[in-house]
Amino acid sequence: MPKCKNYLVDIPKFYRYNALDYMMFGYVNGLRKLVPSTNVKQAIEIFLKAYELGEDDYCFDTAYGAYYRILRAIVEMQPKGSKTDENIII
Repeated sequence: MPKCKNYLVDIPKFYRYNALDYMMFGYVNGLRKLVPSTNVKQAIEIFLKAYELGEDDYCFDTAYGAYYRILRAIVEMQPKGSKTDENIII
């Protein structure tokens, strides 16, 4: 019978997402950087259309939530008291 490990591994939340979430985050963040008037919802819709992803492949609501979870994880990874990176679009 396996023994229970008595240690915890502190893995930042940023590393807990799948590849499609990262790809969507980079695409949306890059599009918003290139065209500042684009909001997150519009950018996600453009991403889904560009890669021909339907609701069965990658749900809009899932993508929208994943974008903000990844963004929050990036902000949480920064040292306490440091200034937020200006390249991150919130």
